[in-house]
Amino acid sequence: MGLTLPAEREGFKDLHAGETIYVIGSGASLNFIDPAFFADKICVCVNRVGLTLAIDDFYSVTHYHRDAMIVAAEYPSLPIITPWDDLGAGTWEAASHIPTEPNIYRFATNRQMFAAFNVERDWPEDEHALVAGPTSLHMTMHFAAYLGAKSIILAGTDCGRFDDLSNFSDYSIGDNPFTVWEQTLPLVANRIRSMGINVMSLNPFVTPALEGHAFRSPSVSINC
Repeated sequence: MGLTLPAEREGFKDLHAGETIYVIGSGASLNFIDPAFFADKICVCVNRVGLTLAIDDFYSVTHYHRDAMIVAAEYPSLPIITPWDDLGAGTWEAASHIPTEPNIYRFATNRQMFAAFNVERDWPEDEHALVAGPTSLHMTMHFAAYLGAKSIILAGTDCGRFDDLSNFSDYSIGDNPFTVWEQTLPLVANRIRSMGINVMSLNPFVTPALEGHAFRSPSVSINC
């Protein structure tokens, strides 16, 4: 398929106007989806997800400059999207670590508010800025909308545990503040829906009953 590396970050605006875009998180529901499913699709992946799934073509969106640099080094021909300032909870980033790789595009964002994030207050007014929420997934969804998606299909955005696993196989486990994510991600989805964009989730099972697999989130328990 191949992806474009525009001269400026504004070149991504409506680059895939009217198309369906898959936004891929790191949830354990991806254990039930063959990565080959995404081979012919436009994919926007969170953090190191595209690298771990070994997808050929994907956009990568991450709050973390470190992750941006790691993915950019492995995939120098693919676009990597990151905030102007690192938005991680740690203090790793310093002036000497500002990413300069030519395939990394740094976008302006609102200030990182973590659990205090409020969609209406914190959504950036600049049409060429991206929203920063408690997880990189918020910005990943917004970038898919920025690309001009008509429909956004979320995969692996579980906000809970499948069969007691928080992440798909081989993905490094980090902090998982599921309560905050579960509360804020639907609000981001609704904001994007207000732009006339469909936002829905890919269920790898036949029905919401999950074919006997157990799922638990802060608000839902299925087959547990």
